[in-house]
Amino acid sequence: MAEVALISEELFRENSPVKEDTIITKFAPFILIAQKLHIVRILGEPLTEELQEAIKADDLTPEQSALLRVIAPALSFWAVYQALPFHWAAIVNKGVTLRESENSRALGIDDVAQVRRWLADDAQALTRDLEAYLERCRDAFPSWRPPTPCGCGPQTPHNDYDHGIHIPRR
Repeated sequence: MAEVALISEELFRENSPVKEDTIITKFAPFILIAQKLHIVRILGEPLTEELQEAIKADDLTPEQSALLRVIAPALSFWAVYQALPFHWAAIVNKGVTLRESENSRALGIDDVAQVRRWLADDAQALTRDLEAYLERCRDAFPSWRPPTPCGCGPQTPHNDYDHGIHIPRR
């Protein structure tokens, strides 16, 4: 299945730190990159595909719509984080050039790095909010496979234990 963005341009505009007059289409490829690098890892492939299919069919459940509203801030900030270096500089035939206009001065590399740190801090906090939401609402998303703490593969949903000792329920 072709990759489908989990958020619309409208949700991106509402939840990102970019100004209203910014051309949002310039961010579209970075939304997909950020989605792949940061969001799919949290949602897991099954839930991601379920959401993408519902978006394509324009058949979202209320639970899925609510989840997308929680995904939107994290994904928007990650997309801006991914896009920032390419909005600051352009790769051309002769090398990399700064994008400056007659009316403004471009940030220096240290300034861009600082802005990216701020974006990453906010995106990480918003990502933790997404993880907490999924944990609270896990019954609404049976296809969600939370990542394991060690990163070695998905856990099964509704796992009765998260640590090394298992005491069965009686």
